[in-house]
Amino acid sequence: MLTAFSVKLPPKAEGFKKLTNKLHRDKVETQILRARGVSLRHITYTSYSGEVRLDKTDGVVGTQRDRLLCSEKLVFPHSSGYRRFESSSFSARLCVNMALETLRNCQHSTELRLGIYDPTAIAADFLLHALEFCVNPVIITKNHTPYRLARERALNELGAAVSLTTRIEDLAQCDFVIAPSRIHEPLPLRSSAIVLTSGEPKPSVDGEIYYSYSFRMPNGFASLKPAELSEEYFCSALYTLGEQYALGSIVPLTCNGKTGAQTVKSLSNLLDIQAKKAYNK
Repeated sequence: MLTAFSVKLPPKAEGFKKLTNKLHRDKVETQILRARGVSLRHITYTSYSGEVRLDKTDGVVGTQRDRLLCSEKLVFPHSSGYRRFESSSFSARLCVNMALETLRNCQHSTELRLGIYDPTAIAADFLLHALEFCVNPVIITKNHTPYRLARERALNELGAAVSLTTRIEDLAQCDFVIAPSRIHEPLPLRSSAIVLTSGEPKPSVDGEIYYSYSFRMPNGFASLKPAELSEEYFCSALYTLGEQYALGSIVPLTCNGKTGAQTVKSLSNLLDIQAKKAYNK
């Protein structure tokens, strides 16, 4: 069962109403919701004092305290044992699905230089799919074993050569970069490079960076989602904790970044323009 934790603050009161609010005891309510084989326990803490006393919720939260679905604005004391659920697995799936569909729609994808920046090798399976549409991709990773196996399959089954390295400098020649994990270090990218990643990069990164995804959540799950949670975050919990692995096949409708949003079609058009420029050099 998933557990969501919400904090509700009554509207700010004045005068007599403010005085009576102070006399109210904080309230903890629990609601059990079910849809599509998933059960969600939604705990709502109504605070009249302006504080959240976690000792009032310990009994209902129980062993779920270290993986609570809640707003990122909630900050728990470290000593409390309460933790917000965090996982990049679903966002990484959205990232590679968007990338693969974009390559599939590119008319000149074989002219593109593809870079896969994946330090921990969480998306090695993406490589073989990507080789259906591009040639000679470069992979930057610190965990070579998963990609070494994928590279051997690529050579034996497709006759495709793949560059495997730790040198981030090699990204400077790439037109399209896939970074399934959030970027935590500066990357040497050209300003025209298109980058798909999961989560806004920590450092400033050149290129057109897209890191947030919009998609159509399957029917039924919307009735479970607390209003303050994004669809991407909530589906991440369904995918990771709720074992709803079918969500991993979703292709986003748009990818979003500071420069705006792109669909698969508009993104593939941009890459086709880059591919033509590279071909004509």
